[in-house]
Amino acid sequence: MCTTVRLGWVGVRGYGKRLWDSIKKSPLCNVVACLHPDIQVANEAATRMKCLPFAELDDLLDCKEVDALVISIPNKYHYDYSRRALESGKHVFVEKPLTNSVAEGEMLVRLSIEKSRVLMVGHNYRKSGFLKRMKKELENGRIGKIVASEFNMGHGGGLKFKPHQWRFHREEYPGGPLNMLGTHLIDAANNLFGKPKSVSGIVKNMYADTTAEDMSLIQVCYQNGVVANIVNLYNSASTEFINIYGTNGALHFKRWPVEGLWLQPKDIDCNCAPYEALTYEENNTALEIFEDFIRAIQENTLNQTNSTQALEVVRVMEAALMFHKTGKLIQLCD
Repeated sequence: MCTTVRLGWVGVRGYGKRLWDSIKKSPLCNVVACLHPDIQVANEAATRMKCLPFAELDDLLDCKEVDALVISIPNKYHYDYSRRALESGKHVFVEKPLTNSVAEGEMLVRLSIEKSRVLMVGHNYRKSGFLKRMKKELENGRIGKIVASEFNMGHGGGLKFKPHQWRFHREEYPGGPLNMLGTHLIDAANNLFGKPKSVSGIVKNMYADTTAEDMSLIQVCYQNGVVANIVNLYNSASTEFINIYGTNGALHFKRWPVEGLWLQPKDIDCNCAPYEALTYEENNTALEIFEDFIRAIQENTLNQTNSTQALEVVRVMEAALMFHKTGKLIQLCD
């Protein structure tokens, strides 16, 4: 068993810095190198992170003191950086989505198996305390048989993106909010309901000046019959809520104006029964999934569950984009 995992940190600005801030106090965090193509930025990050700076990926990969890479960079680089890291024998933690295409995702999963290296994707949303509580309530049958669900996450950021920003451009992250926000919700829905069967929906640009889309409304049908409507917006007010409907009640989570999770019992006719507030643990989701990654390396647990789940998310995203292009219902399985 490896007691210490030495990390190379790729992506020291934006979310990469926020991720570092979320996990830096963990006893499992041992960053020995960082990378940014601007050596001045790399040097500044190295001073902050107390590690060696690199400006070239090949030089970082040649560093014998690095066991694994944490990759938090624009989505279009996920495949290339992860591939090169795996080929060099490094374990990889890459931010979600795994890749922008199913073909690239499949190649990374296959390569991680061939190289016997851990490949983990930062789908931390499923680690949220409220989702864990929802899953427990569903497993306990609190709302009966699941009928349908609504997932919503969005904000107006797409109306402010400029051409020099990578999220302005469709080729850098196809789907816009579906790619960035929707992948959180798709993974959450898959975690709650199982294997997706078919996908349909709308993914388009309505009001933003970007070449990328600014809205998506997709419907995912699951093998067990559950239907999930997933809405993601980059052109409206900030929203985040989840509603799950069952034959004997419903579960409701909302982030604003007051965060909370409630059970709505089965009611009679049109009279809504009083809601029951459900408690859940507030947790550091980024830290939890990061520590899962480190422990998988330490314990030599080459379980591909996370990466195959992440690939399934990319499959749903790609199917939604294809449906909007062709108008044909995309079947993911029989």
